Amino acid sequence: MAYGLAFQHGELARKVSSGAFERGLLVETAGPEDEVVKLLPPLTATETEIDEGLALLTEAVQAVC
Repeated sequence: MAYGLAFQHGELARKVSSGAFERGLLVETAGPEDEVVKLLPPLTATETEIDEGLALLTEAVQAVC
């Protein structure tokens, strides 16, 4: 499973990626200008783990935007 969260500018995506990492969530950027934050959860992730990851990602986005 792979999903991408596209931002208008690569700088925003890089800041979100960094903020997610600081919170313990590993994501990476992609796209021609690194404007996409890639989410690659393991296929064995539980619903609870997905919810926790999305909560961390939400915190990282809110801290940047």
